[in-house]
Amino acid sequence: MAPVQIGSDGQLVPLGGPVVSGPQPPPPGTPATQGVRLSLLIEFLLQRTYHEITLLSELLPRKTDMERKIEIVQFASRTRQLFVRLLALVKWASNAGKVEKCAMISSFLDQQTILFVDTADRLASLARDALVHARLPSFAIPFAIDVLTTGSYPRLPTCIRDKIIPPDPITKVEKQTTLSQLNQILRHRLVTTDLPPQLANLTVANGRVKFRVEGEFEATLTVMGDDPDIPWRLLKLEILVEDKETGDGRTLVHSLQVNFIHELVQARLCADEKPLQDMYNCLHSFCLSLQLEVLHSQTMMLIRERWGDLVQEERYVPAKYLTLTVWNQQVLGRKTGTASVHKVNIKIDESDGSKPLQISHEPPLPACDSRLMERALRIDHLSVEKLLIDTILVTTHSSRPLYPHSPALWRLPTHAVWIRSVYAG
Repeated sequence: MAPVQIGSDGQLVPLGGPVVSGPQPPPPGTPATQGVRLSLLIEFLLQRTYHEITLLSELLPRKTDMERKIEIVQFASRTRQLFVRLLALVKWASNAGKVEKCAMISSFLDQQTILFVDTADRLASLARDALVHARLPSFAIPFAIDVLTTGSYPRLPTCIRDKIIPPDPITKVEKQTTLSQLNQILRHRLVTTDLPPQLANLTVANGRVKFRVEGEFEATLTVMGDDPDIPWRLLKLEILVEDKETGDGRTLVHSLQVNFIHELVQARLCADEKPLQDMYNCLHSFCLSLQLEVLHSQTMMLIRERWGDLVQEERYVPAKYLTLTVWNQQVLGRKTGTASVHKVNIKIDESDGSKPLQISHEPPLPACDSRLMERALRIDHLSVEKLLIDTILVTTHSSRPLYPHSPALWRLPTHAVWIRSVYAG
């Protein structure tokens, strides 16, 4: 049976419109409400009737005979009307499905009517406003003639072809011409920019400019156009710092580190006002720190393998300086009876970062041959042992040697070979 409910006046009314024999979906636009099953409604009516009879049985003995008769007649009439309505509702609900279908069809037709009217109104508005100045486009007569006469369509936009068909490769002549023009652009860019003097060793070829700083790095750059505002593009970066004594010919910088430095330099080239100067400062600072680290490794190896206690590392600060003590006073004084401590300082010049590693001696070296002095104050060969040997050569050729010439020195097992070679020269 269909759900029904009791109205505010105690009357039975169908829930949400016509009552149907089974559960049906509500019509469009009708809010769903909570219904009451017919069995529950019948049980409710029976409980209500039983409750009223119970009340009558308790109240009628206190009233007069006429009042009891009136109450009984009113109860019977009221109960009879309620059950008659229930019976009518049950009989009507058995045939309410057809009525509900008709109501749904009527509602659907009303909605379609509203849509037709709205469509007609919109078409009328479009005809009055938008289509007043509308014109039929010209017929594609040239296209039709091409298709009918040649059987093809040559007027297809070239952008479609460019997205599907790859472009033809350039010829060797065009490639050479382009590279020649790019070389001219690079030369003009180099002339008009602030070029550090340390990058004077450069080569322009094949559309690239290669900067080489001996013993430090080699950078290959290019530009992607002739606009002066286009930044430099770093194509290749190679670190030239080598450790020929302890490195065994292996690279000192890992490929991941080179890639990181490459990205860092490229970012500086794009953001800085003086890109080449900033590129040199960045790479030069890294190479000096790496050279100082190489010299420190060589020093530790010399102390461990050949020189022993005669050379000591007094202090090492990464990326700043390295201080060595030559002829340790306690060891040398114990073996020769005399002592003369000499310090060699290798540092990075903080006031001028463009300079190479700086060498200083304490006490200063005595005056002698300029070539020997120059060798003792340079470390472009990146060898601590050669630097110390050059320092000994300077002192042995001077009139005021810094190192003792006691015969006991010749018996030092760790220095006999190279000391003899130095004095023999």
